[in-house]
Amino acid sequence: MPDRLFARWRAKSNLTERERFVAFVEHPRFEEAARALSRGMLALAAQDKALDGMVKDVGRHGATMMAIYLHATGGLTLPRLKALCSESGLISPGRARAILLYLRFLKYVVPAEGGGRAGLYVPTPELQRAWHAIEWQALSAVAIIEPDVAHIMATLKEPRAVFDIVRMLHAVVFAPSLSGSTDNAFWRVFLNRHAGTQILHALMLGAAEDDAYPPRGSMTYSLSRLARDFNVSRPHVARLLRAAEQEGLVVLEDANRLRFTDEGRREAAILLGLRLLVSLQAAVLLYEERAGEPLRRTA
Repeated sequence: MPDRLFARWRAKSNLTERERFVAFVEHPRFEEAARALSRGMLALAAQDKALDGMVKDVGRHGATMMAIYLHATGGLTLPRLKALCSESGLISPGRARAILLYLRFLKYVVPAEGGGRAGLYVPTPELQRAWHAIEWQALSAVAIIEPDVAHIMATLKEPRAVFDIVRMLHAVVFAPSLSGSTDNAFWRVFLNRHAGTQILHALMLGAAEDDAYPPRGSMTYSLSRLARDFNVSRPHVARLLRAAEQEGLVVLEDANRLRFTDEGRREAAILLGLRLLVSLQAAVLLYEERAGEPLRRTA
C-alpha cells in the first residue's frame, strides 16, 4: 500500500491530537458516519443476546476488551485483569472478578486446558466473533469518513484478527492524550448506567432523518419501547431521563419528546467522535506496524 495512506491521521502528521479530533468531527460526512455507528451497534445487540449483555455498560465492555488484550499479550488471569482494571481507572479491581464470571456465563471465556493453578482463561470463538462484529461495524462507519480504512479491513476479515485489533485499541484508548476524568455528567447518566449507551443511541435515532446528528431538534421516544428493546424496566428508563435532565444534558419537552441542551449535544458529539476516531487510530497503528503487509495472526 502506498505510504500516503492515512496521511492526515498518522502520528507523524503535523496535526496535534486536538486538531486531528476537530478535523474528524468537522468532516462533512461525520454525521452520516455517527448515525451509521448508532444504527449498527443497536442492530448487533438486537441480533445477539450475549453481545447485548457485554455492551450493556462501559465497565463490561471495557473489561472485555482488557480480557482479550491480556490473552493477546501474555495470558488472561484474574490477577492480571484486576491489575489492568485498576490501572485503567475505568473499572474497580473488585468488579473484575464479577465481570470475568459474567464472561464465563456468556461462554465468552473458558478455563485454559492445562491452565492449572495459574487460573488461565482463553477467549472462545464466540467472543472472537462478537468483538470482531463490533469492530467491523465501527470500522465500516469510519470508512464513510476515511476510505483508506478499507485497506486495513481487507486484512481483518477473520474473527481471530480481534487480537491484533484489540492490541491497537488498547494503545489508543489508554494513551495519555485520551486519559481524563470519567466523573462527569455524561458518563454518570449514559455510560455507567445499565443500557445507558443503547438508550442514548435509540433516542438520537428518534429524531427526524433530516436533523443533524447528534440531533439539534426534538427526539421522540417511548418508555415502554425503550424498556422492551433493552430489557430494562420502565422506571429504570424514566430515572435515566430524569437524571439527564437534572444534569443539564436534555430538556424533557413532554411525555414522549426531549431534546439535547447545548452541553448534552456537545457531549454526545464527543462520545461519537471519540468512538469512531479510536477505531480509525487503531487502524492507523495497524497500518504502521504492518507496513502494508498482511497482519500476523496472534496465537
